[in-house]
Amino acid sequence: MKLSVAIFALMMIVGAVLMGDRNLTRTFFDNISMPASVFFTQSVKATDLRETFDTVSSEKKKLRVLIVPGHEPDFGGAEYLNIKERDLNADLALALAQYLVEDGHFEVSMTRGKDGWNPDLQNYFTMNGEDIKAFARAKKEEMARLIGEGKIMRVSDAVPHNDAPSDVASRLYGINKWANDRKADIIIHIHFNDNTPRRINVPGEHNGFAIYTPERQYSNSQAANEIAQYVFERLSRMFPISSLPAEDKGIVEEQDLIALGSYNSVDGASILIEYGYIYEPQFKVSSVRDMMIKELAFQTYLGLADFFGETSPLVGPYESTILPYEGISVVENNASANREVLAFQAALMDKGFYPPQDSTKNICPLSGVFGPCTRAALATFQREFDIKGEVGAIGAKTRVKLRALFQPNLTGAL
Repeated sequence: MKLSVAIFALMMIVGAVLMGDRNLTRTFFDNISMPASVFFTQSVKATDLRETFDTVSSEKKKLRVLIVPGHEPDFGGAEYLNIKERDLNADLALALAQYLVEDGHFEVSMTRGKDGWNPDLQNYFTMNGEDIKAFARAKKEEMARLIGEGKIMRVSDAVPHNDAPSDVASRLYGINKWANDRKADIIIHIHFNDNTPRRINVPGEHNGFAIYTPERQYSNSQAANEIAQYVFERLSRMFPISSLPAEDKGIVEEQDLIALGSYNSVDGASILIEYGYIYEPQFKVSSVRDMMIKELAFQTYLGLADFFGETSPLVGPYESTILPYEGISVVENNASANREVLAFQAALMDKGFYPPQDSTKNICPLSGVFGPCTRAALATFQREFDIKGEVGAIGAKTRVKLRALFQPNLTGAL
């Protein structure tokens, strides 16, 4: 699907959304302001975002969300085997956009798809090239002045990043200016990580997700950090936090990432999510990768819903796109990732059997691989329910019992 068609299709999704009782309890973050070191006046406030969210149904004013799949449409980003990060970014962005539009509270735009830039943004780059350069230059000069006057403290980023080529950096500032001009409330940058240096087509040593937010002196930091906390809580329930030092706390404030608003260049609440390392096994096989992309997007959406105090009509009883467990075929020890094993792992995680005891999500992530982690969790589950004759296999009795935990009225074998 061409990007322009995809964008228009998303924007045309209209309909009444049946809302359940909303949890009106607001997080204590509403009453916390950022430290006195903040110099820039807050350009976006969490309380204002929530107020807009609450009035959508009555005033028809929706929150403007801009989704930015990382890197250019045709180059850039991490690669592993035949997997390209820029394509994963676009797939996850579209899945997230669909959830947000279906929710009904959000007006969603995307900067690009797999086939090219959003035509509106491409035209903006073409028509406003000099204005974008002047915008970036003015922001840098203002930041330098404030640092020189001692009003802003220069902070070194905790995690090293590659410098963007000048033309790419210019387009990133162009996206920031476009977001400001369109008065985007929330900007979400989507990426997958890489462990460098590493040998080509050889996995690296780290895994897990991390969320980057604007450094706390910036005008968009307060709201962005609150949103990040809620998204982090959702993602961390199912997925490991990055094992890379400085990312291992899950949320990283940075001053120099253009996407987050370096030199205070973004007004909206901007976050950048590294959803995992591109070489992780769950992204290697297309069928498993598709399930993971959908689940990562859904958990991100749920994090935003939590931030707004919404009991979303899209959630479902298990708060996951992988559950409830259906278990439709026998699976034996297999080194290749597959959908049946991924579903089994997610079901065991929901019931407290996965990762196995004395292990972690980093050692035993949701991967779809029937390896030592799955074998250990399977054995524990079978002992717990006295399932015999299926050692090392997800057999009929194991699947029936696990399905019954999600569907108590289920009877019979598979």
